[in-house]
Amino acid sequence: MPAMSPPPVVKRTILSASCAALIASLLAGCGTAEPNATSPQASGTEPAAGGKPAAEKLSPPAASAAATADATDSSAVKVELASPEEFQKYIASQRGKVVLVDFWATYCLPCREKFPRTLALAKKYGGQGLTAVSMSMDSPEPSYQKKVLEFLRQQNSQIKNFENRLEDTDAAFGALDIAGGALPHYKIYGRNGKLRNKFGGDPDHPFDEADIERAIAAALKDE
Repeated sequence: MPAMSPPPVVKRTILSASCAALIASLLAGCGTAEPNATSPQASGTEPAAGGKPAAEKLSPPAASAAATADATDSSAVKVELASPEEFQKYIASQRGKVVLVDFWATYCLPCREKFPRTLALAKKYGGQGLTAVSMSMDSPEPSYQKKVLEFLRQQNSQIKNFENRLEDTDAAFGALDIAGGALPHYKIYGRNGKLRNKFGGDPDHPFDEADIERAIAAALKDE
């Protein structure tokens, strides 16, 4: 004799149980899980050689939001190749303002670590007449140009950004009067366009960020 189908009420019971199990499974998958605290992405520390900002070290959800913000905010970041003569011409065009120049390079870890301080000074004193400028001393080869722009966009460096144009980087260091070729190196120009202060390259005269800020504040007070 053929097997009889279960009564309709049994079918509804089976379907209801299946639906309940499915709904429970879906609800379980929508929970918010805590990020793994031991994941490298949760450390928040900068790698010694990568030069990537801390925003890339966040836990996955926050990193996605930071990456979206960076993609929007950094779209205006530009870098321009400049010879020493073109650089000096720009400095002269800023007469009437105080100019802070941050000479740096992608291969220089202290340069990358201190770069955000330059951007902070630009923001703090920009309304008082400070112009901040970055000058990369990397080689002008395309591969280095790509690294320079990548770093500047990671930092959202919306100040005037230059990159050394000379293939002979030693000649560029000499022409820009960077003592001993040591980086980072900073120069502060007064409102009259003349060099007031320079920091770096002299082990007998160490400096810190507070020294640079004091020099900027003093230059801004001079008419």
